[in-house]
Amino acid sequence: MQCGSMRIKKSLTKKYKKSTRSSKRIKRDPGSRKRSKKQSKRSSNKRGSVKSKCRQWLQDKIKKNMKELKKGRWVSRAQAIAVSYSQVKKSHPQCKRSLAKKRTTKRK
Repeated sequence: MQCGSMRIKKSLTKKYKKSTRSSKRIKRDPGSRKRSKKQSKRSSNKRGSVKSKCRQWLQDKIKKNMKELKKGRWVSRAQAIAVSYSQVKKSHPQCKRSLAKKRTTKRK
C-alpha cells in the first residue's frame, strides 16, 4: 500500500453564510429607493385623479337630478342626492371606495 502514488482529491465545497436582513439591505441597489418613491407618487396621483373624477361625475349627476326634482320625478332633495350616488356607483364601479361613507369609531 503506497500512499504516494494514489492521491485522494478533496472536493472543495463553499460554505455560504446565512445572510441576515441587515446585510440584504446593504447589498440593495442605492437607486431602488428612488424608483420606489417615484412609483408611490404615481400611484397616489392616480388615486387623487380617480377621486376628483368621481366627485365631478357625482356633481354632474346631482345637478341633473335636481333639475328632475323640479319637474316632479323625485319626492325630496335627499332622494335625488341618494339616487345620484347610486347611479354614479353603478356607472363607475371604481368610485365605490371614494364615495363610500366615512366610518367613525364610537368613543366610550
